[in-house]
Amino acid sequence: AITISVSLLASWLVAVSLIPMISARLKTPPAVASDRGLIARLQRSYARFLRWTLEHRGASVIGIALVVLVSIFPATQTKFDMFGNEGGKEAFIQYHWKGSYTREQMSQEILKVEHYLEANRKQYHIKQIYSFFSEQGGGDAGTRLQFHENEVENTKPLVEAISKALPKSAKAEISMGQDEGGGQNGGKSVQVQLVGDSTETLSELAGDIVPILARRKELRDVRVDIGDRNTELNVRVDRERAASFGFSVEEVSRFVGLALRGAQLRDFQRGETEVPVWARFAGAENYGIENLSEFTVRAADGRSVPLLAMVDVAVRPTASQINRNNRQTTLTIQASLNGKATTPEARKAMEETLKTVAFPAGYNYSFDGSSFERDDDAGKQMMFNLIIALVMIYVVMAAVFESLLFPAAIMSCVVFSIFGVFWLFWITGSSFTVMAFIGILVLMGVVVNNGIVMVEHINNLRRRGLSRNEALVEGSRERLRPIMMTMGTAILAMIPISLSDTVVLGGLAYSPMARAVAGGL
Repeated sequence: AITISVSLLASWLVAVSLIPMISARLKTPPAVASDRGLIARLQRSYARFLRWTLEHRGASVIGIALVVLVSIFPATQTKFDMFGNEGGKEAFIQYHWKGSYTREQMSQEILKVEHYLEANRKQYHIKQIYSFFSEQGGGDAGTRLQFHENEVENTKPLVEAISKALPKSAKAEISMGQDEGGGQNGGKSVQVQLVGDSTETLSELAGDIVPILARRKELRDVRVDIGDRNTELNVRVDRERAASFGFSVEEVSRFVGLALRGAQLRDFQRGETEVPVWARFAGAENYGIENLSEFTVRAADGRSVPLLAMVDVAVRPTASQINRNNRQTTLTIQASLNGKATTPEARKAMEETLKTVAFPAGYNYSFDGSSFERDDDAGKQMMFNLIIALVMIYVVMAAVFESLLFPAAIMSCVVFSIFGVFWLFWITGSSFTVMAFIGILVLMGVVVNNGIVMVEHINNLRRRGLSRNEALVEGSRERLRPIMMTMGTAILAMIPISLSDTVVLGGLAYSPMARAVAGGL
């Protein structure tokens, strides 16, 4: 916005100073004075058509109404996707571990993926493969792919092909998309939150919902995002059995703690240094269920009681994190967009599926904090910007023309230019993104300028004594050439950008902005 404003100011200074000075030394080209050229013929035809519309205003109004009604069709058929699904030149593979694994075990699983990618590097036009993994931080791991820019125009088909062909892993769920971190950078992944009180109940619901969502054509790689899952040794004391041997629950819990963790002694102190000290059995850090069977405790009557006789032991998977939103426990289901599916289409698919699910009392679903909410916020913000821009343009024109009618007539250009935007987007199958909104904001200034040039010239002719209809016809005819030149140069300037696949940071393409300007003009 700042760049455009400064450029317009600079062009105005040149237009009122340098251009008149240069034009004073230039001869009028013969083609401009000739009445046989293409533009001259267009001007005469336009004048005849304009005169007819002024003489048949009823038919003209009907024609305008038909144009408006017909233009509603492309407006309703255009796909809206605020942050786009254009891709870029990179893709990201994420590993969701099903348990706690060592660096060596993680490395083996990631190497399987890397070996596959390396073997098909030419087929997938891969330029660089970069992987990272760590035991710390919940086992964070991923592989980033960079594609050859000069060989690939659209990476979405490649990402889908690689995602389907990646080797399966028993230790991790592997998902692939064009952003890192599950759709935080541009909405290319979508998510819905299951809301309730119990994490276990939410996990059971998610287990039933994920297969149903996976059957929707708009979604792929549907998964539950609970972080990397660990395994834990779950020990539960059986009160009745412990009491039959003469032990309380607290005593049995202390025995289990001594067997698995040991006992904490006094801290070792030297100067300002303190070191925690624990006494435990050798190899206790690797103990499992089979080791607990070796432990016995002595009852009050002298009997040796196996520790396993008083407890129930099981190895269970556990989530590495529990999320809460608005003081309620949440579980997130994530999915990647499939093919040319847009974010609104993915939301509709999720809503249709979730409405068929019978949630228990106190449980529901929410799109809070998702890419859907960011799309809604972006749409509302851009609509607010659009309205403010229209109001400011109208106020400035009303002050300059000292009239409320002329600005209203000129503002009608904006409405019909927006119809042109939707026509071009529907014909080309483009999605309406934030960049298209920015294109409309730029477009409004250009089309309003055309209207100002025409209305001001018509007013000048009326001041010279021409009747209203004659001033309208003659003024419009004379201003057809400069308006066509303004429109043509602007459209030609937009064509290279509208045909390019340039993607800015976050996966947004420039082309919708250029297509909005060209279609509107």
